[in-house]
Amino acid sequence: MNTAYRVWDGKQMHYWNDKGVNLVFQDNGRWSLWQGYGDRCVASSNDGKSVLMWGTGLKDKNGKDIYDKDIDMMDNDHPMIVFYKDGRYGLKFPDNHNYFDDCIDWDECEIGGNVYEHRVLLEGVE
Repeated sequence: MNTAYRVWDGKQMHYWNDKGVNLVFQDNGRWSLWQGYGDRCVASSNDGKSVLMWGTGLKDKNGKDIYDKDIDMMDNDHPMIVFYKDGRYGLKFPDNHNYFDDCIDWDECEIGGNVYEHRVLLEGVE
């Protein structure tokens, strides 16, 4: 089981291996990301702006870890978004919510960024 995660807090990305971060889950399925030893909540599922994304456990052709909501630049004219659906990861076009391809050779993917920090990669295709 892959336990790598990252959290977008509306301004910056926090990763599972950042020093001093702690992801906490509540019984109701809600989560919060704390910095330090419970000193400061930096993001939560309740704040309306934060997003939790799990790592796929896979790497792209450059050895970069692949996470949910990453942008694959394998075809620069048609970037695709890594997406989790029905228990598996695949790619979807940003402008076609019905399309989902889970028959991917992940070693051929090239991650250019993610939909939160690198929206410019999707300009003109949404």
